[in-house]
Amino acid sequence: EQIKALAASIDRQGYAVLPNWASPAELAEVQALVERSVAEAGNRYVALTGHQAVTGSLLYEWGRSPVFLDLCRRVVTQATGRAANDDGLHQVLRCLVGDSGHRESMIFHYDSFVLTTIMPVCMPEGEKGDLLMLPSKRPLRGTYAMNLIDKLKVDNRWSQRHLIKAYQQGSNRFTQVAMEPGNMYLFWGYRSLHTNLPADPGGIRATAVFHYDNLHGASSLAGRIRSSLAFVRPGRRAMV
Repeated sequence: EQIKALAASIDRQGYAVLPNWASPAELAEVQALVERSVAEAGNRYVALTGHQAVTGSLLYEWGRSPVFLDLCRRVVTQATGRAANDDGLHQVLRCLVGDSGHRESMIFHYDSFVLTTIMPVCMPEGEKGDLLMLPSKRPLRGTYAMNLIDKLKVDNRWSQRHLIKAYQQGSNRFTQVAMEPGNMYLFWGYRSLHTNLPADPGGIRATAVFHYDNLHGASSLAGRIRSSLAFVRPGRRAMV
């Protein structure tokens, strides 16, 4: 029943919440990791991608947790009526700070994964960098080519400006989520066009992001394009 309720909440309002996912002690431990990572990066934007980048931390344990993985699998199955395409979680610890963090905000995109889960770790005192989305903007595509067309329609200067202007003019199409550190937020990252609002550059906005079910992960076309992007634009950043 909890799985049904989570999936129904995402369908109804764009997202679901698992409150108090991290205990105060666990949250403090991950916050310490964020502070070390930001300091080592020269107080600039930093993203730790994959399990190995957070080895020895709670994030590593959560990213490989059978219980967490089973939760994600059951939510996806409940929503789609099919088994997921992969058996693991793809994770990123994303830390926005200073002007470099501002440049990584307000970039609308679709994820490659059906389910995206986010646990806020740190939020600034001023502008917190709320999650902003257009829920269920597209269906699950049957081919990678159709998915690529969707992304190309968004990943351009004109579309980004149009979306930002619509938000600034108060369009009611957007869902804004004020996230609280320690809670876990779930949404359809593949289907929902989303970004984060700018965060106060004087603080740190850090989120632990876990993606599940890469819909086109087995596509040979996707593999060739990923290889080309890695060569042309190394370090392509995840954005949530």
